[in-house]
Formats: sequence, structure tokens, C-alpha cells
Amino acid sequence: MLFFALPYFLENARDIEIIGFVLGIIFWFQMLRHCITRESDPLKKFLWILFMFIAPGFSSLVYFFVRVARVHG
Repeated sequence: MLFFALPYFLENARDIEIIGFVLGIIFWFQMLRHCITRESDPLKKFLWILFMFIAPGFSSLVYFFVRVARVHG
């Protein structure tokens, strides 16, 4: 048994799923906030926000690697 491998509150797979969901929501919100505050072109801003609402998880990762990593990298 691997009872020592995970902390007590992570023994259930459902707990890990909930934590992943919460972290995903936080990441999506941060990318949405970054887009709203840092995009200068109104059309690009509108299209990115629309994309983030249509496909939140995938679009947040795409926005991070296409826009944020390019600007800060």
C-alpha cells in the first residue's frame, strides 16, 4: 500500500481532480485578466476573450504559450 505516498487529504482520486479543477480555473482567470489588461488591440482582445469563453482550458494554454511566453520570454 502507498498510504505514505500522499497526504491524508489526497488519498482519494476525487480530491486530486477537485484540486486540478480549481488550479485550472485560477489559471484560466489569470490568463483572462492578462488578456484584458495587457492586450492593446481591441479586436485581438475581443477575439482572445471570445476564444477563452468558448474553450477555456485549451485557449488559456494557447494564450499562455502564444502571447504571455512570447512577451515575457
